[in-house]
Amino acid sequence: MSEVPSTIDEKIVGRRIGGVLLAVVALGASPSGDRPDTHGTGNGFRTRFVDDLEVLAANGVTDLRLGFDWSRLQPRAAMGVSLEGEWIEWYRDVMVAARRSGVDVWAALLESTVPRWFDDERGFSDARGAGRHWPRFVEGAAECFGDLVAGWFPIDDPLAVAARVEPHDPRRHGEVVDTVAVAWRDAWRILRGGPPVVASLGVRVIRPVDTSVPAAENARREDHLRWTTFQRGLRDGVLSIPGRADRVVDDLAGAADVIGVRIRVDLGDDRRIDDESLRRWQERASTMLHRTAEATPDRPLVVASFLATRRGVVETAADAATLTEAFVRASDVAVIDGIPIGCRYLSPAVAADATQASGLLDWDRSPTPAGLAWTGR
Repeated sequence: MSEVPSTIDEKIVGRRIGGVLLAVVALGASPSGDRPDTHGTGNGFRTRFVDDLEVLAANGVTDLRLGFDWSRLQPRAAMGVSLEGEWIEWYRDVMVAARRSGVDVWAALLESTVPRWFDDERGFSDARGAGRHWPRFVEGAAECFGDLVAGWFPIDDPLAVAARVEPHDPRRHGEVVDTVAVAWRDAWRILRGGPPVVASLGVRVIRPVDTSVPAAENARREDHLRWTTFQRGLRDGVLSIPGRADRVVDDLAGAADVIGVRIRVDLGDDRRIDDESLRRWQERASTMLHRTAEATPDRPLVVASFLATRRGVVETAADAATLTEAFVRASDVAVIDGIPIGCRYLSPAVAADATQASGLLDWDRSPTPAGLAWTGR
């Protein structure tokens, strides 16, 4: 692999290094969530957070994006703002310990699950119900944690949230995307003026799955959703969803202090990791970073990366490190090109299980080869 130009070090002095801990990874599946799993117990962070934060800090991590589990913090529907005291105390203890270790905690308020009671009331399929319940949770989180968080990720990958609610029907999916976009705006209205609010958008290079007309149409729709819907909304306040008339959403323009992108590290159609497949992957990563900067030119960026498992292939620690190095190189070059990337987050900060090789720390809390590549150590 080629060396990164020495000028990069001069350009990114003081760059921040982050890790991601989804709530389901740190704590296991919530018994009050919409996807309970009695076998999921998490990676031990719940009881080991003091030591884990110290190890992360010792390995150069400055920022932790942590899932603030809505279903644990609000296991029952409430008429007003009411969060669970036990979990308020736990999250505050984590943030105090993080400050002592020199790590900033960024709160991710909505990830892959919602409270079961919210799902029972149709969740984000019901715009009116979502407009009642979701802002109350955001208000509660702001009141309980606003003095300690470094910033907010209100919704992690809004399109993924919509796809989980309505994965098949394009018309219904468009309605849910609209509701989730309004939920983002509602969160912004509550959180703005305090710690920074960061958008977390799942982006990827879209190609038709075959040469048919339907495949081309599906690819155009997906590309529009991934690269136009939220980017244009945050830039101009116009919500543009395929199959629906464009509409202006009050206070959506500028409804993020920082634009974050969530990028899946994969080899596309390549099955082997070699110089050519790495070149193509680095080129795709560079394209996504530049396209993000062009779509939202007036906002700084942060990048979150996670390694996708290749179908039928067990990733080795060396494979994970090689792919991570290629992504780091792509983002370093993007900085030299003038793209204002601040923090880079690798997921997970601590491995989800004993076999995972792609996190910053492995199951035994030692730096992985991928983690060393990420932190530059």
